Amino acid sequence: MQRVVKKTGTSHQTLYAVGVIAKVFGVKGEVKVHSYSRSLEEYEGLVTVLVGKSEEGAVSREIEQVVPRGNDIYIKFRDISDRNASELLIGHFLFVEESQRRLLASGEYFVDDIVGLEVRDGRKNLLGVVKEVMNYPAHDVYVVQADGGDVMVPAVREIIRAVDLKNRTMTIDPPEGLFEGKTS
Repeated sequence: MQRVVKKTGTSHQTLYAVGVIAKVFGVKGEVKVHSYSRSLEEYEGLVTVLVGKSEEGAVSREIEQVVPRGNDIYIKFRDISDRNASELLIGHFLFVEESQRRLLASGEYFVDDIVGLEVRDGRKNLLGVVKEVMNYPAHDVYVVQADGGDVMVPAVREIIRAVDLKNRTMTIDPPEGLFEGKTS
């Protein structure tokens, strides 16, 4: 999800998608959230979020409770009290303002910062563009859209050499054959 700007009166707020509602849990309106930040702490510190299919239609919702279940995050909104109402939220994004994003350690990035980066090798050859970040237990995987199809690049230090958000590029040292037949 890319950064989005929401108009509020005469000023602009930058909003960020921190997750998406994946499914309903139980009959009292709880929803399971697929988190882009993968951090329970980010949700425990929130009082409200904007919820919507897009930033233009996002509605402010107060969080009543954040419940971890294993590695999953479940949220109960104060104004949603039954399964039918919560089912209408499946596929909606959770947006926060920039001031509500958690601070990252050096070398950490938000998904919306990574998606859209040009991927280049050490010789500055364009390999493709990051179109998705997939979360796996061992490490994330960047799905790079190359000319010949998608390439799954493990997000590990041995491969990812540099991320330059200012110039919107990522430099990688791909294993031999990873992009074979995928670039021109």
